[in-house]
Amino acid sequence: MQMSWKMIKRHRNQSSFFWFVHNRTGRRHQTLFFAPGRTILRHMMLRVEGLIAAVFTPVKENGALNLDVIDRYVDHLVSQGVLNVFVGGSSGEGASFSLAERKQLTEKWVTAGSGKLQNVIVHVGGVSIPDSQDLARHAESVGVQGISTLPTVVFKPKNAAMVAEHLKMLYDAAPNTALLYYHLPDYTGVNIKIEDMVNAVEKLGVPTFSGVKFTGGDLRDLRRSIKLFGDKYVFAYGCDEQMLCVLPLGCKTFIGSTYNYAGRLYNKLIDAYKNGDMETALKLLDKSQSLVGVLFAHSFDAGINKQVMSLVSGIDMGPPRHPIVYRSAAEMKQVRGELEEGGFFNGIY
Repeated sequence: MQMSWKMIKRHRNQSSFFWFVHNRTGRRHQTLFFAPGRTILRHMMLRVEGLIAAVFTPVKENGALNLDVIDRYVDHLVSQGVLNVFVGGSSGEGASFSLAERKQLTEKWVTAGSGKLQNVIVHVGGVSIPDSQDLARHAESVGVQGISTLPTVVFKPKNAAMVAEHLKMLYDAAPNTALLYYHLPDYTGVNIKIEDMVNAVEKLGVPTFSGVKFTGGDLRDLRRSIKLFGDKYVFAYGCDEQMLCVLPLGCKTFIGSTYNYAGRLYNKLIDAYKNGDMETALKLLDKSQSLVGVLFAHSFDAGINKQVMSLVSGIDMGPPRHPIVYRSAAEMKQVRGELEEGGFFNGIY
């Protein structure tokens, strides 16, 4: 591939000066750091647009991982035009699986997605930063395109600078893999300003920092972050049913659970918006909000979402891990009826 290098900026790091140079190679940026008398370091920066499916973790009835179905899962996503995955996040119940299981899951997604998926991004966050570093090192060793982390959720960081320090620790563990921060304040209780966090990251120096999965309601903060930093970093929005609300804010990347089985709907919505067809875009948004409304009426969580995925795709996702509840056959019959009444199935296929 022909490489085109562009000098971006000069950055002071203690007594040395570093030149940041970016090479655009498709979906990722390669960044070189030059310093007098030092070795050139290479870091990959994630640059992805469109849909990223927050994938579910398939398990067997006995609760063991069901890795064999992931090959079919990949094909199902690709058939909808969904070419990127976010593994082991809240939709994937990552916190409910052991480190060994999370590593197995990462390895399978990388293998199954080879030659089919563009980006496999793995969530490595947890209660313990050393555990997260272990997962980050493993993810880098098997060739993922990106890693992501929530803040620590028992002993919580109190400000943006502390979050930046956490990200620096993950960079130290996986220095050649793009890194995203997962902003999920309703779950974590850590509600920092993303604008402040990015400024703190840049001040501290986290070369692989590539952006944020933004699942929060402060759209002013989202817009400010895109306005100030959108040329350098990805700001992926995480509330599926509000996609059309953030497209005008400059949001181009979306990570969500319903993209697993409604990818066609959302791809059509994005295309309609880009083509200026707001009437079609609004109709598709109504279908999305009807879907999510049904899910919320049944206590929207990874359990009901996995069961809808099984219903739509024909791929058995299995039960959720405790304490998430597996819905009864009677309730799922009701869910299917409500989805049919809302015209959901007519909207995705």
